[in-house]
Amino acid sequence: FLGLRAIRFSLRHREVFEQQLRALLRAGEGSALRILFPLVSSVDDFVEAREILRDCARDLAAAGVPHQPAPELGAMVEIPSAVEIAADLAEEADFLCIGSNDLVQYILAVDRTNEHIADLYCPYHPAVLRALRRIADAAARKDTDLSICGDMATDLRLIPFLLGIGLTKFSMDSHRLPKVQQAIANTDYAEARRAAEHMLALKRVSDVAAFLGAGKEEL
Repeated sequence: FLGLRAIRFSLRHREVFEQQLRALLRAGEGSALRILFPLVSSVDDFVEAREILRDCARDLAAAGVPHQPAPELGAMVEIPSAVEIAADLAEEADFLCIGSNDLVQYILAVDRTNEHIADLYCPYHPAVLRALRRIADAAARKDTDLSICGDMATDLRLIPFLLGIGLTKFSMDSHRLPKVQQAIANTDYAEARRAAEHMLALKRVSDVAAFLGAGKEEL
C-alpha cells in the first residue's frame, strides 16, 4: 500500500509510462479524453506527469500520428498530503477525483483487508469528513471539477453529507446507479447542507454514527 505503485511506478519507469500515454493519446483521437493520475502526493508529481504527457504528444505530432493533443488531466486525491495541497492541485489540474477507499485507509492508518483492525476502517470518522470538506472547498474556490469514487460514493447514509459539502459527481459500478440516483433525488439540498455542518462539528465517531442512525440502508 505504501510502496512503488501508481504514479510513483510510472515516474520511476518512464519508458513504460510513455508507452501507456501514447496509447491513450492515440486512442483518444477525435474524442474528449480525460486522464487521471493516481496516488499524487505533491504538485511536483502532477507537473512531472503532465510534462511527460506533453512530450509524448509532441512526439506523436512530429511523427504525423493522429492523436488527442490536449486531453484534460486530473489528480486523484487519496492520501493526506494531497488533502493538504488540494488547492494547489486544483489550480494545476483540470479536474480532481477523491479516491475515498484509499483516503479513509491512509488518514486512519487502517488496512481494511486486515481482519484484526478492519472495524477501525470508518468512512464517517470526523477526520475523514473534515478532509472531504477541505477538498470540496478547495476545488470550489478554484472552480475545478471534482468527483468522488470508491465505497463512500455508494454509501446511502453518506450521500446527504457529500451533497451537503458540494459534491455532485459520483463514480461507481453501473449496477449501483439506481439506488444512488434515487437517494440523490430524494435529498433536500438545504437540509443536506445543515446535516453536513452538524456532522462536521461532531468530535466523536460514536456521535456521527448515532446521527447517521443505526440500521439506515447501506448500499
